[in-house]
Amino acid sequence: MRRLLALLLCLLAAPALAGPSQILRTEEAPSAALGHPLGFALYLPPDYDQGHERLPVVYLLHGALGGALDWVDQGHLQDIVDRLIAHHRLPPVIVVMPEGGPNSWYMDSAVDGSGNVATAIEQDLPAYIERTWRARTDRRGRVIAGYSMGGYGALRFALMAPDRYAAAASMSGAFWTQVTPDTRFDEHIQHVFEGAFGRPFDARRFVAANPMTLAGTMRRDGPIPAIYLTCGRQDRYHLDREQAIMARRLVAMRVPVETALTPGDHDWDTWSAALPAVLQFLARSFAAAPKS
Repeated sequence: MRRLLALLLCLLAAPALAGPSQILRTEEAPSAALGHPLGFALYLPPDYDQGHERLPVVYLLHGALGGALDWVDQGHLQDIVDRLIAHHRLPPVIVVMPEGGPNSWYMDSAVDGSGNVATAIEQDLPAYIERTWRARTDRRGRVIAGYSMGGYGALRFALMAPDRYAAAASMSGAFWTQVTPDTRFDEHIQHVFEGAFGRPFDARRFVAANPMTLAGTMRRDGPIPAIYLTCGRQDRYHLDREQAIMARRLVAMRVPVETALTPGDHDWDTWSAALPAVLQFLARSFAAAPKS
C-alpha cells in the first residue's frame, strides 16, 4: 500500500497536460469470430481530438476472472499513462483493453462459452481499431501486454503472430511451464481453465498453445518480438519461478528478453507499480511511422 500511495503522490506532481486524456469505457468491435461484438475499453491521449497523425497502439489484457475495465478502475492506467506522456517518457499512445472472458486463457474455444476470443482479439479488434481511430497499422506501431492470465495471452499472441506485434510484456505471467502432454489435473485446477483447453483438460492442446512452444515455431529469419517479463518476488503462486523458466527457454530460442523482479505479491499494487517500466520498454519498439 505504501508503494501505491507513493505512486499516486508522484502522479499528482505531474506537469499539466494541454488537454485531458479520455477513457471510453464501453466500446464494442464487430467480431465475425465471436458472432457478436467484442467489448473493450479505450484510452485516448491528451489532445487526441486535435491531432492528425496515427498513433502507436498498446493492447493491454486482463487476468483470470477479470474484465476490460480492470486496468482503468484498479490499475490507475489513465493517471500512469498521462504522467509518462507529460514527462516525455512515452509518446502519445492509444491503449486498447479488450474483454477476454473470465477464464478464456485467450484461446478459441467452443467449450467454455467464451467462443473464439483469440481470433477476435488478434484479427477483428485491431482491424476495427485501425479503421475507427487514428491507430498505426504497421507492426512497429503495435505492442501487447497483460497480467497473470493476460501475461500468458500477451506472449501467446506475440509469439503466434510475430509479424503483427513488435514487442510484448508479461506481468506475473501464469505460464504453467511444468505442464507436459501427460499432465493430469484434479477438478480444482481444471476449474481454473473452465474448458479453455477442452473438457476434460487436454494437456496436449495446452502444451501446443503455450508461449514456450510457440517460441520454437518462429522462423529465425522472420520478425521476432522483443519480450519483457516482470513479477513480484512475493508472488503467492510463485510465478517468479515460472518467469525464470520462461526466460531461460526464450533465451535458448534466441528470443530477445528482459526480466525484472520487484517487491510485491500477485496484486494490483504490484501491477500498477510495474506498468510504467512495461510501457517504456514497449515504447522502445515504436519506430517512426511509415510515410503514406
